Amino acid sequence: MKTPSPGMMAAGLIGLTGIILVSIGAPSSRKAPAPISETSEPAPPTSVSARGFSLASTSVDLPVDDATYPDGPHADVINANCTSCHSASMALTQPALSADQWKATVTKMREVYKAPVAEKDVDAIVAYLTAMPSQKAAPATGKAQDPDPKVAPDVSGGTG
Repeated sequence: MKTPSPGMMAAGLIGLTGIILVSIGAPSSRKAPAPISETSEPAPPTSVSARGFSLASTSVDLPVDDATYPDGPHADVINANCTSCHSASMALTQPALSADQWKATVTKMREVYKAPVAEKDVDAIVAYLTAMPSQKAAPATGKAQDPDPKVAPDVSGGTG
């Protein structure tokens, strides 16, 4: 069998390209795909069951909390450390606590919940929290969140 010349190969390639283009057709001859509307997709299932277990989905609307820590000494430290895990409202709405109680709370955040707070920042955070206006309005009568800052709180709901 004789090897085809480059001219024959080019002619064959041009012919094959022509056949493909004719079979595809002109761009104006194709139908546009049906537009996808939001109502055309089926709603996702609200529950799934298998092997005697059912899981139901639900929608939760979380509140928007745009509160920020007020300016003051060490505000940059508390904003850099505490707001990575929770909103400012979490601390701003706490009852008046003593410096020791705030330190126990911050220690619990670091050691139990593994908050990325440097040891060098603890005193500045405690100083800021005890200087908040809501803390000065009443004497420190609040209860520290947990008596032992190295133990996670009991959230089982049981009494005891």
